[in-house]
Amino acid sequence: KPFEAIPGLSSLPFLGPIHHFLPIIGSIGPKANFVDLAEHLHKHYGNVVKLDGIFARANMVLLFKPEDFDQVYKAEETTPLRPSFDTITYYQEELRKDVYNGIFGLTAAQGEKWRDFRTKVNPVFLKPKLVKLYAPALDEISREMIERLMKLKDEEEYLRWNFDKEVTKWSLESVAFIGLGKKLGCLRDDVDNQKADVLIKCARDIMDLAYKLEFSPSVWRYFETPALKKMIKTLDLQWETSASYIKEAKQKIEERGYDIPDEDKSIIEKLLAIDEKVAILMANEMLLAGIDTVSFTTVALLYNLATNPEKQEKLRIKMHSDKPNQYLRACIKESMRLYPILPANLRRTTKEHLVHGYIIPKGVDVIAPNEYLSKMEKYYPRPMEFIPERWLVDKLDPLYYGNAHPMITQPFGFGVRSCIGRRIAEMEIETFIRRLLQDVRVSWNGPPMKIVLKVMNQLQKPYFFKFERI
Repeated sequence: KPFEAIPGLSSLPFLGPIHHFLPIIGSIGPKANFVDLAEHLHKHYGNVVKLDGIFARANMVLLFKPEDFDQVYKAEETTPLRPSFDTITYYQEELRKDVYNGIFGLTAAQGEKWRDFRTKVNPVFLKPKLVKLYAPALDEISREMIERLMKLKDEEEYLRWNFDKEVTKWSLESVAFIGLGKKLGCLRDDVDNQKADVLIKCARDIMDLAYKLEFSPSVWRYFETPALKKMIKTLDLQWETSASYIKEAKQKIEERGYDIPDEDKSIIEKLLAIDEKVAILMANEMLLAGIDTVSFTTVALLYNLATNPEKQEKLRIKMHSDKPNQYLRACIKESMRLYPILPANLRRTTKEHLVHGYIIPKGVDVIAPNEYLSKMEKYYPRPMEFIPERWLVDKLDPLYYGNAHPMITQPFGFGVRSCIGRRIAEMEIETFIRRLLQDVRVSWNGPPMKIVLKVMNQLQKPYFFKFERI
């Protein structure tokens, strides 16, 4: 059957199906998060659902059977296209091409440009020794964070609305040390944190503005809207602030000299030896993409441990066993199943596919609704419960995670375009949680936490954490 025969929401010229999402008059109305939307579409239209593009965006197809998107994604694995935000691409390729010089980071680059960039950075990021090299420094940063948290723990009103900001300071401090080889002082009151605060705010603003420009009604492709002007200004500020940190790191490297052991070199120093432009872009991307992602995942994990005190206590005991990281890693996996930073994965087709009896042409965004599928009883027994054991039990156990299709839960993405910072992110989170739970019990005294969708999932404020020394 032709692409046009795929069931889905009716469309208007230029506007696509956006009228369905309007309050009161829309057939769906505004949905708080992606899972609610996916559930509605799946229930009403079946396993293959078409959404026409809105405001010149590509047409989309949601595939609800893992075998179907597995087929497409594997067939597209040679040079996979995972579209970035058109606004950021426009900024890098048109407005600031003198800065980027045709080289784009892992987020915006596509095709051969992406493959060339990834090939250069892979050897640095994917070395097994990477985790061990930074462990002592990350442990020290975790200690600083816990000390700060203990000072703030009685300021309930502040933490209720700013806990995520405090965790983001820790994640920025951690990723900056790994990327640049220096501490920024984000967790200290006696250090000027103005630049760090700017980076944190820019990361948030860029995501919020991207949501407005890319996924809400906007004519920025035809007129320079106020939101686009703000986006350009924010991207400039993020680059300038990041570049100043990178410049300081380069000066420090030059002053110290290069004749030092590999284990003492930061990521930027290793990359500078390969390609200076790549090194600068990768460091900038780490300071943008590596902040809120780790912060969100850490806060979500703390929430799951706080609302499941028996699991928290079990983890505390297991950390003193002969396999101290095994249960902790299962807790992280289970938390990311329930609270992934991205609710779906996406590939843009580079050729025609036959899926479920329908022809999907070139240039269509094929969406895998991973978060929605990960919360279905069909794939995970008791799917809405936090059960880390499902990642550890024997294959004969009904809870065993391997009973689900391997493409269902993909919090770090899939294949060659999966997250390059996975090991770093997991190392940061493991180090912090291990250090925190040794001395602190975490509880939650409030209503269940909710996810709201912008570009990435966000946790709805306020936070109701309570931290007590053991």
